[in-house]
Amino acid sequence: ANVDDDISCLSARNFKRPKLSDDTFDAERACQKVDFLEQNEEIPLCQYLPDGHHLFVNSEYLGLRAVHRDPWIFVVPNLLSQQECEQLMIKASLQMKSSAQDASRGAMHRNSSDCRIARQETLRLQSRYCELLNVPLENLEAVKVTRYDRGEFFRNHVDPIADTSNFENRVATLFVYLNTCEIGGETRFLSLPSLRKLEYRVGEKVCCLLDGEGDYPGVIDALHTDGTVDVSFDDGDVQLATPRSELRAYETLSIKPVQGMGVLFFPAFLPSSPMSRAFTKQLDRYLVHEGCPAVDQKFIHQQWVWPHRAQSHSEGRTTNGFFL
Repeated sequence: ANVDDDISCLSARNFKRPKLSDDTFDAERACQKVDFLEQNEEIPLCQYLPDGHHLFVNSEYLGLRAVHRDPWIFVVPNLLSQQECEQLMIKASLQMKSSAQDASRGAMHRNSSDCRIARQETLRLQSRYCELLNVPLENLEAVKVTRYDRGEFFRNHVDPIADTSNFENRVATLFVYLNTCEIGGETRFLSLPSLRKLEYRVGEKVCCLLDGEGDYPGVIDALHTDGTVDVSFDDGDVQLATPRSELRAYETLSIKPVQGMGVLFFPAFLPSSPMSRAFTKQLDRYLVHEGCPAVDQKFIHQQWVWPHRAQSHSEGRTTNGFFL
């Protein structure tokens, strides 16, 4: 298939190719990659060891770089080429539909569009991911591509899902930015641990365990004589009479979309870990994150990973028949 021909045919389907020449675009992408990595402290990969709780990936994978530890968050610059990114955008643009929404929150929480791509069309890409993730192909869900038009977002959320069996869930999230966004569209981790001690005062920023489904950021609204507090969350939810034991300080980490860069983290505990029974959906409470509102149109490709055969979204839709 001719990639350039496909792109011209889809110009009316919300696919926008960068206006820069290939050489200029690659140079700019390299500069953006360096800028992001220079802003984050170098974490030696020799410190990354199996902990018995999380999936352990291939630390010798070319380009793998740690940007946070405990919990571990990695980036892989140039995980996908420009052509691979563009072809994924083309394929998904043929079958886009509105993203699934939380029944109680609707479009106020998420308002993007997405597409699951048929497995046979992405086998080479997924085989490459298996080398990074140290898992067989059957452990991967079908590839997903999500589009955020100007003003669209996905507010704070976790990746593990409900109603799974055998204490299994999505033990790894690998996503790849398919285009570079000059403004907006950052991925922001919202509940990373902090050494700061809480003062327990009205207006103080805190993370709070919400319904057993992760630590979400908010502020203390009121202090009560019994030691509990009221918390207003950043997304508008409120939790009253919250025990102080469920509050903690937090830090955030923002990652700017750069075409081809992969981001890898571990949102749920392995079923063999006692921690998988401690929280709803086996989730690691420190990995709440959000997709910030897009200014430039943003495409992102998600790959979720299971400890054994994937229990959800194992199949996708046939698109243009171009194999990646």
